[in-house]
Amino acid sequence: MAVGRNSSGTGRMILLILIGAALGTLVGFGLDKYGIFAPFLKPAVIDFPSHTYLDFFFLSLSFGFRLSITSATLLGALGGYMLSRKW
Repeated sequence: MAVGRNSSGTGRMILLILIGAALGTLVGFGLDKYGIFAPFLKPAVIDFPSHTYLDFFFLSLSFGFRLSITSATLLGALGGYMLSRKW
């Protein structure tokens, strides 16, 4: 155990940003369900298809992800960042 070691808070900041983004997404889904701010809650999708392969002689890897971001997600992440700066 390191004695007297100061933590930088980077992990806490990343965690609070991710929690804020998740809460923002949940609030956005709730508002979208009732039709409030519906035009602002349409997701922007970043799609990297799962049929992208990296093929070696002895190993074949497949990569892919889909990221769906709404304005509520961005506002939640911004709120998490602001909270991490104050805390």
